[in-house]
Amino acid sequence: MINRNISKEQIKKELAKRCCECRIGSCCKDGVEVDLINAMRISKLKLPLKRPWFEGLFENKDIPTGWALSTVVRDNRCIFQRKDKKCRIYTYRPKYCREFPFENDDIAQYYHYLCKESAPFKKRIKMVLKNLPKT
Repeated sequence: MINRNISKEQIKKELAKRCCECRIGSCCKDGVEVDLINAMRISKLKLPLKRPWFEGLFENKDIPTGWALSTVVRDNRCIFQRKDKKCRIYTYRPKYCREFPFENDDIAQYYHYLCKESAPFKKRIKMVLKNLPKT
Protein backbone atom coordinates (compact mmCIF):
# COMPACT_ATOMS: atom_id res chain seq x y z
CA MET A 1 0.00 0.00 0.00
CA ILE A 2 1.36 3.42 -0.95
CA ASN A 3 1.54 6.07 1.74
CA ARG A 4 -0.01 9.18 0.18
CA ASN A 5 1.25 11.37 3.03
CA ILE A 6 4.93 11.03 2.14
CA SER A 7 6.65 14.37 1.54
CA LYS A 8 9.10 15.41 -1.14
CA GLU A 9 11.80 15.61 1.56
CA GLN A 10 11.11 12.00 2.57
CA ILE A 11 11.43 10.96 -1.06
CA LYS A 12 14.76 12.80 -1.30
CA LYS A 13 16.04 11.08 1.85
CA GLU A 14 14.97 7.67 0.53
CA LEU A 15 16.63 8.32 -2.84
CA ALA A 16 19.86 9.43 -1.16
CA LYS A 17 19.84 6.33 1.06
CA ARG A 18 19.28 4.02 -1.92
CA CYS A 19 22.04 5.78 -3.84
CA CYS A 20 24.53 5.32 -0.99
CA GLU A 21 23.70 1.62 -0.79
CA CYS A 22 23.93 0.97 -4.53
CA ARG A 23 26.40 -1.63 -5.71
CA ILE A 24 25.32 -1.57 -9.36
CA GLY A 25 26.78 1.80 -10.38
CA SER A 26 24.45 2.11 -13.38
CA CYS A 27 24.31 5.90 -12.97
CA CYS A 28 27.83 6.07 -14.45
CA LYS A 29 27.00 4.28 -17.70
CA ASP A 30 26.79 7.42 -19.85
CA GLY A 31 29.57 9.50 -18.35
CA VAL A 32 28.89 13.01 -17.13
CA GLU A 33 29.36 16.67 -17.97
CA VAL A 34 32.27 18.28 -16.18
CA ASP A 35 32.91 21.97 -15.68
CA LEU A 36 36.04 23.06 -17.52
CA ILE A 37 37.92 24.03 -14.33
CA ASN A 38 37.07 20.74 -12.63
CA ALA A 39 38.17 18.85 -15.77
CA MET A 40 41.52 20.68 -15.67
CA ARG A 41 41.95 19.70 -11.98
CA ILE A 42 41.13 16.07 -12.75
CA SER A 43 43.50 16.07 -15.75
CA LYS A 44 46.42 16.78 -13.39
CA LEU A 45 45.80 13.56 -11.42
CA LYS A 46 48.11 10.63 -11.97
CA LEU A 47 45.71 7.82 -12.83
CA PRO A 48 46.39 4.46 -14.49
CA LEU A 49 44.05 5.29 -17.35
CA LYS A 50 44.63 5.74 -21.03
CA ARG A 51 43.87 9.28 -22.18
CA PRO A 52 41.85 11.15 -23.33
CA TRP A 53 39.57 11.27 -20.31
CA PHE A 54 37.33 14.05 -21.64
CA GLU A 55 35.80 14.95 -24.98
CA GLY A 56 33.56 17.48 -26.68
CA LEU A 57 34.08 20.97 -25.32
CA PHE A 58 30.70 22.73 -25.40
CA GLU A 59 28.95 25.73 -23.96
CA ASN A 60 26.77 25.16 -20.90
CA LYS A 61 25.27 28.23 -19.23
CA ASP A 62 24.18 26.20 -16.18
CA ILE A 63 27.72 25.83 -14.87
CA PRO A 64 30.06 28.47 -13.41
CA THR A 65 32.59 28.71 -16.26
CA GLY A 66 29.96 28.37 -18.97
CA TRP A 67 31.98 25.58 -20.61
CA ALA A 68 31.94 21.83 -20.08
CA LEU A 69 33.44 18.59 -21.30
CA SER A 70 32.01 15.08 -21.16
CA THR A 71 33.82 12.21 -19.54
CA VAL A 72 34.81 9.51 -22.00
CA VAL A 73 32.75 6.32 -21.84
CA ARG A 74 34.70 3.05 -22.14
CA ASP A 75 33.41 -0.45 -21.52
CA ASN A 76 29.88 0.97 -21.13
CA ARG A 77 30.77 3.19 -18.16
CA CYS A 78 32.40 6.49 -17.29
CA ILE A 79 36.16 6.21 -17.64
CA PHE A 80 36.54 7.03 -13.94
CA GLN A 81 34.36 4.15 -12.71
CA ARG A 82 36.46 1.16 -11.64
CA LYS A 83 35.40 -2.43 -12.26
CA ASP A 84 34.25 -2.66 -8.62
CA LYS A 85 31.83 0.24 -9.44
CA LYS A 86 33.66 2.77 -7.24
CA CYS A 87 34.81 6.14 -8.53
CA ARG A 88 38.54 6.67 -9.13
CA ILE A 89 38.17 10.43 -8.68
CA TYR A 90 35.64 10.43 -5.83
CA THR A 91 37.27 13.40 -4.07
CA TYR A 92 37.33 15.39 -7.33
CA ARG A 93 34.08 14.10 -8.84
CA PRO A 94 31.97 16.58 -10.82
CA LYS A 95 29.07 18.49 -9.25
CA TYR A 96 26.50 16.35 -11.06
CA CYS A 97 28.02 13.20 -9.54
CA ARG A 98 28.21 14.73 -6.05
CA GLU A 99 24.54 15.73 -6.17
CA PHE A 100 23.08 12.63 -7.84
CA PRO A 101 20.30 11.44 -7.50
CA PHE A 102 19.42 15.13 -7.28
CA GLU A 103 20.00 18.04 -9.60
CA ASN A 104 19.45 21.65 -8.53
CA ASP A 105 17.70 20.46 -5.34
CA ASP A 106 15.22 18.26 -7.20
CA ILE A 107 15.20 14.67 -8.43
CA ALA A 108 17.68 14.44 -11.31
CA GLN A 109 16.03 14.65 -14.70
CA TYR A 110 17.44 11.30 -15.85
CA TYR A 111 17.25 9.50 -12.50
CA HIS A 112 14.87 6.77 -13.70
CA TYR A 113 16.93 6.16 -16.83
CA LEU A 114 20.27 6.04 -15.01
CA CYS A 115 19.29 4.12 -11.89
CA LYS A 116 18.42 0.44 -12.35
CA GLU A 117 17.24 0.39 -8.75
CA SER A 118 14.60 3.07 -9.35
CA ALA A 119 11.88 0.87 -10.91
CA PRO A 120 10.12 -0.23 -7.69
CA PHE A 121 10.25 3.31 -6.34
CA LYS A 122 9.26 5.08 -9.57
CA LYS A 123 5.46 4.79 -9.29
CA ARG A 124 5.52 6.03 -5.72
CA ILE A 125 7.65 9.07 -6.58
CA LYS A 126 5.48 10.04 -9.56
CA MET A 127 2.29 9.82 -7.52
CA VAL A 128 3.67 11.81 -4.61
CA LEU A 129 5.14 14.53 -6.81
CA LYS A 130 1.86 14.79 -8.76
CA ASN A 131 -0.09 15.29 -5.51
CA LEU A 132 2.26 17.79 -3.88
CA PRO A 133 0.90 21.33 -3.58
CA LYS A 134 2.38 23.69 -6.18
CA THR A 135 4.82 26.20 -4.66
